[in-house]
Amino acid sequence: MGKPKQEIRKPPIISFVVVNYNGGKYLRNCLSSIKSQAVEAECIVVDNGSWDNSREVIEEFNVKAVFNKRNRGYPEGVNQGLKRARGNYIFLLTPTTYLQEDTGCRMIKAGREGNIGVVAPKIVDNGGNVIHSIRAIPTSLSFIWELFGGSMLFPRIQFFRPWKLPHFDYSKRGEVEQPMSCALLIKKEVIEEVGFFDTNFFLYFSDVDFSKRVLKKYRIFYLPDAVAIHKRGGITQSLGPKQILFFHRDLIQYLKKHHPVALYFLGMPIIAVGEIRYLFVKILQFFQKT
Repeated sequence: MGKPKQEIRKPPIISFVVVNYNGGKYLRNCLSSIKSQAVEAECIVVDNGSWDNSREVIEEFNVKAVFNKRNRGYPEGVNQGLKRARGNYIFLLTPTTYLQEDTGCRMIKAGREGNIGVVAPKIVDNGGNVIHSIRAIPTSLSFIWELFGGSMLFPRIQFFRPWKLPHFDYSKRGEVEQPMSCALLIKKEVIEEVGFFDTNFFLYFSDVDFSKRVLKKYRIFYLPDAVAIHKRGGITQSLGPKQILFFHRDLIQYLKKHHPVALYFLGMPIIAVGEIRYLFVKILQFFQKT
């Protein structure tokens, strides 16, 4: 008798990668929505040292789980998931985001067109209001206006906030430059060619850097027919005032990598503004407790 034939297991079409940090109260909705997608899928959850009920929630689901002892940052968590992913497509999803049932199918269909390497859905809040999730790749001037308050003082004037695309039409599909990474479909071949997320960032600007690298070889496509529901700031709030320091340090890293001349002029002001904002929030918290 010959040897029994070994079953050949096809890789899943989508590998969902969820990087979690103290998102236990949102995580069940996120993982349930992945389970409801009508596609072949696997789910990889990377927990960055959570101290809430995240582990208990993760263990309720049939997922591949990685439990880090400390918060290793968002890009490192993404990379841990990417290295374990077997799918033809990677779907990055934050624990504060969940998907409508047909979102995965719609995005895969769009991703099969032309030279599209990344597909982004429409992001809305729990009330159905559109979250401004599509931006342009920022220039040096963008950071100058942001740092010195131009975009805050003149929020409706596009000249002062061009990279945030305040007048972007979220009802129309088409090519974009930089979508939020809270819900993002990426072809596996893009990762293989462009590379992993840059771990020199901790939380912010790693998605901007990734999009900038993707655009050199592939198209990024926005699909309004696919919808993800997102709780904005749900994870970063658990970081407290430290998120201010992370933002400014990651901004410096981005300028160092992509705009070194601008960093020469903006480096010290960015550090100073970051420290002042951090101290202001800490003082405000102190008086709120007393």
